[in-house]
Amino acid sequence: MTVPPPPPPPPAPKGNGPLLVGLIGGFLALCLLGVCGVAVVGVVATKNGRKGSPRVVAGSTYSPPEAVPATTPAPPPPPPAPARIGQCIGVDTGGNFLGIGNCNGTSGTYQVVSVDYDQRACADPGAPYITVTGYRLCLEHHLVRFFCYKFPKEEGWVVHAPKCKAKGTVHVIDIVPGASNSAGCTRDRKWNRWYRFTHPTVVYCVMQY
Repeated sequence: MTVPPPPPPPPAPKGNGPLLVGLIGGFLALCLLGVCGVAVVGVVATKNGRKGSPRVVAGSTYSPPEAVPATTPAPPPPPPAPARIGQCIGVDTGGNFLGIGNCNGTSGTYQVVSVDYDQRACADPGAPYITVTGYRLCLEHHLVRFFCYKFPKEEGWVVHAPKCKAKGTVHVIDIVPGASNSAGCTRDRKWNRWYRFTHPTVVYCVMQY
């Protein structure tokens, strides 16, 4: 009786070495193509058990926007000046502004020499001035021959006489700039009094009524 040969031994199990080598080689190939980061993110996402977009772990470059500095609103423009340099104005006996007149003697007894919204001192510290709508108007006397005015008794403002030759009015006969007395007054016309003003210095030779 013939004995059958024993069955062949089972095939030896294949090792995981070639598989690991293949995975490592594939991973290195992905890194060379610049996509290994995507694979790592996918691994992290899978490890964390999340689906969809991976969680941002670190490396944020976010910074809050810079605060816009507060700006101070521009101041409102100044109101229009009540008069211009060179114009003649009228005032009352208290120095209150009566408006722009003219320089020919019919209205306006002071001429404007400066207009300053900052109300700084006049170039001539002793010059008369008034303040109107925030402006300082520095002035000088502007009287005209043969017109009538009312002079202050001491300090005060020269104003137009409402009626010439009325009591207390003066009729200007001559004007002598820079004089200190009546020596320069005219001898061709009659006058009975003289007045000297400063800022600027001038002598008025007048007929006083």
